[in-house]
Amino acid sequence: DAAFAFRDLYAFPNPARRGAAPIIRLQVGVADSVLLNIYDVSGQLVHSAALANPSVLDDGNGKGPQWTYDHAWDVGGVGSGVYVYVVTAKKAGNADIRRISRVAVIK
Repeated sequence: DAAFAFRDLYAFPNPARRGAAPIIRLQVGVADSVLLNIYDVSGQLVHSAALANPSVLDDGNGKGPQWTYDHAWDVGGVGSGVYVYVVTAKKAGNADIRRISRVAVIK
């Protein structure tokens, strides 16, 4: 279903251990733009990315095939800790979809 609506947001593996790049996955249908910002616990922006080129994926979450945006976050430049990520999806004629979640990094 390509309709623009929030379906799911999560990071895996979570926690990310020994330098493994966590994948941040967003399922919102087809959006005009998707922005990902990741912050440390002090609120400092540590990573930002524009997500593009969604693919249709059935990830086994019980929601069937969904248009999915994935981003592998290279954690090489950050330390162990909990990080807050914010995704904002936009589509003309619709209200923005904005969600916040957390991912842990253990080095």
